[in-house]
Amino acid sequence: MATARVPVGNIIHDVEIDINGESEDPGISMGPDDGLEFTNNAPFPVKIQFICANGPVFNDIARIDSNTTSTAQSPQKDYIATDYLIINLNTNLAQGPYSVAVLLETGEDPAPLWVPITAGNPPSSNPDMTTVAIPEEGWIQFHLDASYDLTWSPSSAFPTPNNPISGNPIFQANPGNNDISVSYALSTSTGVAGGGSVHIHS
Repeated sequence: MATARVPVGNIIHDVEIDINGESEDPGISMGPDDGLEFTNNAPFPVKIQFICANGPVFNDIARIDSNTTSTAQSPQKDYIATDYLIINLNTNLAQGPYSVAVLLETGEDPAPLWVPITAGNPPSSNPDMTTVAIPEEGWIQFHLDASYDLTWSPSSAFPTPNNPISGNPIFQANPGNNDISVSYALSTSTGVAGGGSVHIHS
């Protein structure tokens, strides 16, 4: 079974992109003094597009040619997670989302991916957050426009919510749930309903 990556500080995390343009390191946890770079092993150039509603945490990378490594970046924020897409510049096909969480060295404090919710749904454009990703045992934080009842599927992936929820609640993925897709549903007493999904990557 895969184990969560522990931030150790002052190291460069090299994300390997495979020949299909997919990330071989889809769920990274790193320290605030670490660096992040991407090595493109695909036979085509790629772009890295970061997705973070309360970022930026890293800057987008406009182009990484085949068999090339990008310049390492330091995180611009901590206590935060960001997602990213790998985009084939020849076809515009996007792979992901994948995730990077920036924690303190102990890894004990939440570093959530922030997901705004309006009328029961996350934004579907600019950025598209209908499907997001977090690392194994990572956190998601909803920014809610109303009170909602929340359900997870599978229900074992996250703690059972104390419904109704409101404000900015944070949920940490339960141990043992890795490399799975979790859907969530949000509903109100007035009939508003929506939701999205979360990929948990190790």
